[in-house]
Order: sequence, then C-alpha cells, then structure tokens
Amino acid sequence: MIPALVLTVALTVFIAILLIRTFRFKPQTREIVEPQAVPLDETRIITSLSAMIRFKTISHPDASKNDTKQFEGFRDYLIARYPRINTEAKRVEINGSAVLYKLAGRSSEAPSVLMSHYDVVPQNGTWKHDPFCGEVIDGHVYGRGTLDTKTTLLAVMEAVEHVLAEGKTFERDLYLAFAGDEEVFGQDALAIVDYFEQQGIQPGFVLDEGGAVTADVFPGVKGKVAVVGTSEKGVMSLELVAAGKGGHASTPEHQTPITILATAINRLNHRKTFSLRLTQSVKDMFDTLGRESSAFGIRLVFANLWLFWPIVKRLALKSGGQLLSMMKTTQAFTMMQGSEAVNVLPSEARVGVNYRLLTGETQEQVLTRIEDTLQGLPISIHKLYGSNPTPVSLVDDAYGKLEQAIKQTFGDLCITPYLMMATTDSRHYHRISNHVYRFSPLFMGKTALKSIHGVEEQVPVEDVIRCVTCYVHLLNQL
Repeated sequence: MIPALVLTVALTVFIAILLIRTFRFKPQTREIVEPQAVPLDETRIITSLSAMIRFKTISHPDASKNDTKQFEGFRDYLIARYPRINTEAKRVEINGSAVLYKLAGRSSEAPSVLMSHYDVVPQNGTWKHDPFCGEVIDGHVYGRGTLDTKTTLLAVMEAVEHVLAEGKTFERDLYLAFAGDEEVFGQDALAIVDYFEQQGIQPGFVLDEGGAVTADVFPGVKGKVAVVGTSEKGVMSLELVAAGKGGHASTPEHQTPITILATAINRLNHRKTFSLRLTQSVKDMFDTLGRESSAFGIRLVFANLWLFWPIVKRLALKSGGQLLSMMKTTQAFTMMQGSEAVNVLPSEARVGVNYRLLTGETQEQVLTRIEDTLQGLPISIHKLYGSNPTPVSLVDDAYGKLEQAIKQTFGDLCITPYLMMATTDSRHYHRISNHVYRFSPLFMGKTALKSIHGVEEQVPVEDVIRCVTCYVHLLNQL
C-alpha cells in the first residue's frame, strides 16, 4: 500500500515538474519595433542589380575557364556605379579577383566587415528566359545570381553609398569584402583574411550570406522567422577508387572495381559512424523556436529536452532532411564512374562522397573512421578538399546590432541563431573574429531555395529594396 502511494506521489511530482517547466517555457520578452522605411532611389537600385546580373561571372574549378573579361567588367562596374565609395574608401584587389574596400572610421579597433561574392554557378538546366538577362519579369529581377548572391552585394554597395551621401561617419573602420571564387571553394576570402591577419586586424563584426527570413521552419511557430547563422558545418569531399583487370563483360572476375565499391558503399551506408548531438547553435535555435510554438506538445518536449532527447533523436532519424542534418555529420554519395561501355569491365572505378561535419568533429577524425570501416577492401581513399566546422560565434551586442536592423526592416518577427549547413566564405573569418554571422535580408520560401543553383532563379523587386533597407539600418549602428 505504502509503496504504491509513494510511487503515485513521485509520479505526480514528476508530471508537475514537467508541466511547470513547460508553462514557464515562454517566448522571451522582446521590444516591438515597427518597420522603418528608408527613402531610397528604387529605380536606381533595380537598374544596378539588373546590370550586375548581366555580367556572366561564372566561376570554374579550373580558373583558366573563367571569362576574365566578365569578372573585370563587374569590378569596373562597381567603380563606375559607386563614386562616393570609390572616392572615400581605400580599394585593393587581392588574389586576382577579390575586392576589398576600407572606409576609415573614428577608431580602427574591432572594425566591421560586410561580405559577399560576385561569382555564380553555371545556368544548370533549361530556363524560360535568358539566365543572364537581368530583366524585371512579373515583379521579379530574373537571372543567375539574384539570390546567390549579387543581391546582397548590391545591397551592401547601395546602402553604403546611401549613408555616405547623408554624411555618415562610421564609429569604427568598415570593410567591404567581395570574393570572386566562392562557388568553387576558392582562395579569395582566405587571402583577404590572411591580409587582415598580417595587418593585425581583428573584426568585431562580420556579416556574410547564409540565413534568411523564412516561414514554416518549426512546428507550431506561426509567422516569419529570421534565422541567423552563428556557426556552420565543415565539409570534406573524398573519392574512393578501386582498380581491376578490366576486360570483356562476358568473362567477369568474381570481384570487379564496381563490386568492390558497392561493398564499400554498403559498409559506409549501414555503419552507425556518426552520433546525433546538439551543438550550441542548435540548442539556441530549439530554445528560441520551442518557446514560440503554439503547440503544447512541442513546448513540452523542448522545455524538457533532458527527458525527451531520445524521442527527438528518433524523430530526426526517421524524418531525415534538415532536422537530421543539424544534429549529425552527414554522408552523401554523389558521383560514380566506371567503364564507358555497358559490355566492358572497368579497369578502374570511382565514387565521390561528400561529408558535412558537425561542430566538434574534425576532418582527421572522420577520415580515420572511414578508413576503419573500409579496412580490408582494396580501395584507395583520396581527399579532394575540405574544411573543419567553425566555432560558434557569440550572441552578444554585436549580434544585437544585426537583430535590431532586422526588426527595423521586417517588424515584429522571431529571430533565432541557427547552424548553417552549407559552406560559406565566412568560415575563414573565425580565425580572426568570434563575431561572424550569416544572414541575407531576403525572404526564402521553398521555391526560392530550390532555384539557388537550379533554374528560374529570381528575386522579388520589393525584397531587393528591403534588403538594401536592412543594410542601411545596420550601417547606422556601425
């Protein structure tokens, strides 16, 4: 009788604790800020973006294939189109295609850096219109690079030109850093960081592309959410190669390069090599969005992750996609090559594997696990390229300036840190700053996201103006 009573009391107390924690798990009190319009020359802005899109600044892994006249033309356009910046700023070109502007402020301590890149990927598919026309079609500026990411570069330049025209003097030095090889994992941004390091420059605020304003990102969270990348996953691409005798397909060996690779893929695909865990960026996001959810069950889970973490892990494993990707190192098999004819055995076969590394893992650790998994197989492993995950940037006053600019532009919306799963040039800046953020002041719905590196890439005219507005609000705090 007594044990049953004790159990009942204990269970009641336990449930009460869960409920109390859930009811206390409310959105953080935030200041309501009404959107503040900025008087801008909208026609000029759209004309500028259209012109930028018409430059076919397609970057290739083999830089000799780049159309250098297009890249030079783009850089010359920045000089001609933005006379105040080019008069008041010191301008240098680094590594052949990077452009760096310095606008002197009252202090050189902890300067700010606004980043972007002006190279784009190829058109990749069939478009309804010329992918480099830059025309305004149905209220959208159309063409490759509108979302990734000439619009943010345009917004930086237009906003700086605007505040300079109003007589702005920056509290601290401001740098505008534009790369011409981001899409091919190039060296421009690294060269700029090397330059900063040589000059003893340690930025107090760095902003690059990455997060955006979106919707339907979390169960029960209504309205739009601005996600700001405070860290990003690492990347490592490998090539697995198996060799054999080759020959006619009518007399195959028991093991061929293809079957060896198939065994390797099967091992890698089924071994539980990478565990699920929460990084600080993801914890911050769950804490912020969990509080905003109108679904009681969601708040119950995220207010008590210490108890429900196994359920969250199981849900992530079942659903896959972004939820899983933000909690573990992922592995994706991409390219395969064998013989050139269906009736010929390959003398060599290869498969590409792309890894996205979670914060806390290193390329060396991942490579060791792969080697252990493939032990005993006649396979050579070649690392093509890679970079480790970044540290997590501080969510402090520097982050608060970006938050304020977002609120002044978009009004009352939820703003949250998050883990960037793609790779950006900003990863290099963590060497010299612990305030590196990733956010593009654009609305990114599912259609927009699919068009990045796909077809029909375009951006609404009103979003372009809003993007410039956000940078103006940010610059007014710098």
